[in-house]
Amino acid sequence: MKQIITSVRWIILALVAGAALGLTFPGTALAITPITKFLLQLIKAAATPLVLFAVMEAILRFRVAGADFFKLLIIVLINSSIAIAIGLLIANIFVPGQYLTFLAGDAAAAGAGKEIDFLDMIAKQLPVSIVQPLADNSIMPVVIMAVAFGFAWRKVRAAQNDAAAALMDQGEHWISFAREMCETLLIWIVQLIPFAVFAASARVTAEHGLHPFKGLGQYVLLCLLGMAIHVAFTYSAWLIIFVRASLRDFWRLAIEPALYSFGVNSSLVALPLTLRTLDKLGISRRASTLAAVVGTNLNNDGIILYEGFTLLALAQAGGIEMSLSTQIFAAIYCIAAAMGVAGVPEAGIVALTLVLSGLGIPVEALALLLSVDWIIARARSLLNTTSDLVGSMVLNRWLDLSAPPAR
Repeated sequence: MKQIITSVRWIILALVAGAALGLTFPGTALAITPITKFLLQLIKAAATPLVLFAVMEAILRFRVAGADFFKLLIIVLINSSIAIAIGLLIANIFVPGQYLTFLAGDAAAAGAGKEIDFLDMIAKQLPVSIVQPLADNSIMPVVIMAVAFGFAWRKVRAAQNDAAAALMDQGEHWISFAREMCETLLIWIVQLIPFAVFAASARVTAEHGLHPFKGLGQYVLLCLLGMAIHVAFTYSAWLIIFVRASLRDFWRLAIEPALYSFGVNSSLVALPLTLRTLDKLGISRRASTLAAVVGTNLNNDGIILYEGFTLLALAQAGGIEMSLSTQIFAAIYCIAAAMGVAGVPEAGIVALTLVLSGLGIPVEALALLLSVDWIIARARSLLNTTSDLVGSMVLNRWLDLSAPPAR
């Protein structure tokens, strides 16, 4: 908690200091602009292999009952689809890009009137080699490779004798080590975010003064509105219609882990409280362990909604047209990226960096959004924790309904 507060303080200090530099020494402010680009390049470089190893590790490690996992997957996909739909709908209705045109800079002129070609984008999603997706930071081909190699590994292992299977188990440990190394490297890079905020704030104020910060506030409010809608309607519908639970009873207990995750900015850190709350709600360990523990990399509604909303806002700011089919494909991108980087600091920004890169939208504009992301990030964590709670209750109800009647 102390480390998070310190990080927020540094980001706010960097924002103020950058604005002051931009107003007083605009020439110097523009000269340090490349710092932003360098940091975002480092994030992509560390995040892409992290997705590869994280997805493979998840496939190899969690050997749960197939029917139970399939049910969880259906619940997760429904929630994720609704979350991304809300994010895109809010962005299409209120056009937040109109408040962020200052972020686009030269990219706005280059992208004005440009339309992302849907068929061309589809063609780029199949890897042409093993190294190409990693070199290009192409998230979807990386996920496809990770899934393919993960299940192929499990298939080959099942056919081996005990000695060979033991060797393959050692290989699984090395994949886990590789994931931890990429995660550690990414944590180090994320700690440099205040420098990117400083450079981005300095550039924007040098070019536009203080007016853009009003646009950032409007962007934050619209993003939080989408998250509030998801909590108020999607989760309430699950609880009332399917689980048939009292909203008052649910929130009386759920408020503790939800607010704790908001405070520490992590649904993963709040997981012990989440499990304790599920015990109090009478949820079986079979359901809570699968939905909240195994499913921690899947229940990322907050990240997914944020990604969809922000990528469309940045496309609007840069004058890039995204058709309905392209937005739907982008939604799939967002879901895949969120599953790969769950649990790392600033997972929303990390995932969005990969998504924007994969869709051909300039990522440099993200830097100034980092200055307000500490607000949105806490809302994302709260949403993810609520998703863990509600998903466990829905799965528990589904397992009860599918259980054979007692004799």
